[in-house]
Amino acid sequence: MTGRAGTADTDADRQIREVLAKPCKTGFVVTAGAGSGKTTSLVKALAYVAADRRVQLRARTQQIACITYTEVAAAEIHGDVQDDPLVHVSTIHSFLWGLIAPFQHDIGTWVEARIAAKLAEIDDDLASARTAAKRDSLNSDRARYERQLATLKTIRTFTYGVGPDYGRGQVGHADILKMVPQLLIERPLLAKVVAARFPFIFVDESQDTEAAVVAGLIHVYRTVSSDFCLGFFGDPMQQIYPAGIGRIPAEPDWTLITKPENFRSSRRVLEVVNRVRAAADGDQQLHGRPAEQTPDGHAYFFILPATADRVDSMNAVRRWLTLRTSNTDWLSDEPGGAKILVPMHKLAARRLGFINLHTAFHPKKPPALAAAFVDGTAWPITPFANVILPLCKTGNDGAALRILRKHSSLLRDLTGESVVRARLTAAREAIAALRTIVAAAGPESIGHALKTAHNNGLIDPVPQLACYLDPEGPHRDQVISDKTREILDAFMACDVRELDGYFRYVSSQSPYSTQHATKGAEFSRVVVLIDDSEGPFPSFSYDKLLGITELSATDRENTANGKDNAVDRTRRLLYVCVSRAREELAVVIYAANVEAAILALKVNQLTDQPLTLNEILNDLAAASTPTT
Repeated sequence: MTGRAGTADTDADRQIREVLAKPCKTGFVVTAGAGSGKTTSLVKALAYVAADRRVQLRARTQQIACITYTEVAAAEIHGDVQDDPLVHVSTIHSFLWGLIAPFQHDIGTWVEARIAAKLAEIDDDLASARTAAKRDSLNSDRARYERQLATLKTIRTFTYGVGPDYGRGQVGHADILKMVPQLLIERPLLAKVVAARFPFIFVDESQDTEAAVVAGLIHVYRTVSSDFCLGFFGDPMQQIYPAGIGRIPAEPDWTLITKPENFRSSRRVLEVVNRVRAAADGDQQLHGRPAEQTPDGHAYFFILPATADRVDSMNAVRRWLTLRTSNTDWLSDEPGGAKILVPMHKLAARRLGFINLHTAFHPKKPPALAAAFVDGTAWPITPFANVILPLCKTGNDGAALRILRKHSSLLRDLTGESVVRARLTAAREAIAALRTIVAAAGPESIGHALKTAHNNGLIDPVPQLACYLDPEGPHRDQVISDKTREILDAFMACDVRELDGYFRYVSSQSPYSTQHATKGAEFSRVVVLIDDSEGPFPSFSYDKLLGITELSATDRENTANGKDNAVDRTRRLLYVCVSRAREELAVVIYAANVEAAILALKVNQLTDQPLTLNEILNDLAAASTPTT
């Protein structure tokens, strides 16, 4: 193989191969810091097993399983192993569904228990409901679940989709993460089937894999007696999702492997990376490239007053960086320019013009739908990405028909010339109406466009959205929570023009990205924007990390009990952010008290020379003054 598999081995790669060469049940955990080439080690492990065990695996119709975090990562790894059919690469959800899909009876039993649990929750809520409206809502949900329960008896095959539709035999994303690990533990036969089908299972980004999934896989390891290898690749310091397990609870007989090299960052950037990590676990990364191939790079810290205009002050920082490094990419807003990492999506939303859209998906205590919004997969928005906006932007009838054939049932199952003609006429009229709505835009235009597309059959929305748009339609037994309904109501009131900025953002076509969304990515130049003053972000606090703000009672209690806390979470997030930079890094901190922030940076040994706004402006003024 070429590419990653053909690169020079590190000590970690050699240790992994030693484990994989053992013809017995074994396991290992690879801890690899940012920029260490974790994925390279994973690909090398896949390539080694595929080459060493190919004849044996083929004879037994077995595969090597590689579980990763996203479809993009799965496609990348597939390419690295040259689409070898012996290697089964998939996301966590897809892998788990592939395991359970043949066991339809077990799925039905689990769904039945799930609905029964929901009914029990409703009964508890009814007992404490204080208003007639709340009781009516709960009784309505109870009736829907009871109809779903009755319908289960007629379902022969369950499928898997974005959200659950139990009454029509569909389980959702969240169900998969609960159901399959539970059944792996409760059904001994399932664990044996998994080990027999996949004698090697490697898990990428293990620190952000849910604990239940890890527990299920470890249970498989414990229960099988045949040759079986379970390997985890990750870094607890890069755990930034609360559902992630963090450190893998290794079995006593497993091999623990550390990969300390950093092949990504320049010298100055790596200094910052190591300083951020030092207070967490003390681990320090080493330059993986020869000295002559490792650039010095640049790394700067800026302390700006919270009272400063955010746009003007950030532009001043970018101009100063251009002046100091002689690189105009700092000023570019195009892809390939400097990447600006913000702590909250709200900051990017305000700057890119989709603040109302952001607000709609972020009520107090937002449901999982809010998380899907930030990565562009929220099911209320996907009809605009896949159908509505593409139909409005194309003037080509052929292109419009291709979009509808792929995403709409309007042009499927056509029989007879008259039916075809009627459907095509209906499609043209519906598209024309849709284009008029989108062109006019304005408040509530998202709702108008969505209803028009749905009523005319241009879209086939997920069951929850179909029920919301047509409460008495085929999906009327869907249960929509109050929080989800609140999001949908606010979404329908938004202006369709906000979607342009939103889609630029989630497709990485703007200079902005959140600090959460860049895990695994790298950029030549990075600006990390730290600003606790622009809105509450309770799980993270840079002011607490730096010691500017006192810890809460909960933080102190969690720290004393060895539990995760705001300081730990924020340090991990900062580590992920600063380690995205290959060559140049700028950390910009907006502070209510500039002097206190400067002192905090020095006390925390993050930098000895933070720059202030006055120093930046003075340097810029001096540079623009003509010399005589």
